[in-house]
Amino acid sequence: MKTVSLPEYPSPEKLQHLSEAARELVARGKHQMGYPFDQEVNLSGFYRWLLDSGLADLTLINVGDPYKTQWDMLNTDEFERAAIDFLADGFGFHGSHWGVLTNGGTDGNMHGVYFGRKALAACSPLPPILYVSEEAHYSVKKLGDIQNLETRIIAAAPAGQMLVDDLRAKLDPARPALIAIAIGGTFKGAIDDQKSIAQVIREVRPPAVYRHLDVALFGGYLPYLADETARKIVDASEMEFDSLALSGHKFLGLNEPAGIFICRKSILDDLNSTPVPYLNGVIPTINCSRSGFDPLKLYWRIATTGRDGFARQAEHVMKMTRLLESRLHDIGVKTLVNPYSNTVCMERPSERVIHKYCMACNECRHYGKLAHVVVMQYFTPELIEELVADIALDK
Repeated sequence: MKTVSLPEYPSPEKLQHLSEAARELVARGKHQMGYPFDQEVNLSGFYRWLLDSGLADLTLINVGDPYKTQWDMLNTDEFERAAIDFLADGFGFHGSHWGVLTNGGTDGNMHGVYFGRKALAACSPLPPILYVSEEAHYSVKKLGDIQNLETRIIAAAPAGQMLVDDLRAKLDPARPALIAIAIGGTFKGAIDDQKSIAQVIREVRPPAVYRHLDVALFGGYLPYLADETARKIVDASEMEFDSLALSGHKFLGLNEPAGIFICRKSILDDLNSTPVPYLNGVIPTINCSRSGFDPLKLYWRIATTGRDGFARQAEHVMKMTRLLESRLHDIGVKTLVNPYSNTVCMERPSERVIHKYCMACNECRHYGKLAHVVVMQYFTPELIEELVADIALDK
């Protein structure tokens, strides 16, 4: 029995308003093509279980290090660890990793920049410089400002990849380098060349280097593609990066903002976090309280999908991307699709089409006015034909 009696539902008028809004959102769900959300998240069973288990009426908060073992407060650390370990294995950390579920991609990048700054401070008395491509997610540039880091913007090629010659020209040989690498640029879906970046590092030889990958969308599917070259892009043992930030609400299919930050376990040695006695140890995370439900939801997605399921989804997304690119060419629409990208940039269609399919738009000095569609798991040949027919109608 509840200590204070409360209604289970809002008033009939408010419930009707909510239901009408829900119907409209569901009807438009598969026309949100400009943003990387999977509109077939397969979480109905999770929410039924949440209600049946009684957890729907509890508050669950995870605090600090999910790998701690001494903690009495209600938590889901066990499932957070299991989800991180599953993903870290796909990224080639081979068990030598640490991680945490974050509030989203930007929060993951915040941890990457913060951990990188602290690790580099342990190597050199000189402050590090943050290097980031002009095509990388805007959050990385903002985070440099928040953490009071000198930030140097590296030019990008027309297709969106970081220009390593510009990195070579701007890389300071006297100061530590914190290099943010985009594995899938925000608008064009370009992947920065880690091998070329590593060669520049060897040539210029800054005193210390920390490499953080923003793999927000692409990190969800690259580890599961059959193409070995694609998998190596996000393999820590192959590319020797230090940390990465992955979005949970993109390819992984969580239905609200969430993220995952994973780093080499040795990075924790340089954080020098202050012990918090009432929390039974140090707190390496920037955030204190985090959702205790996100780990359950991510664990559920992993348990119901598995490596084979993610692999089949990844191959489906690549197949649908190639189909969309081909069909746009058939009707005379110019496109830009980078290697291993599910982002299809195109010459901008009519305003009617842009609004109907909620496309993201940009203006590029190389290609002019563009729009893009991000192909996700819910795309089908029929949905692609609907989109292509609408674009052709207004040409």
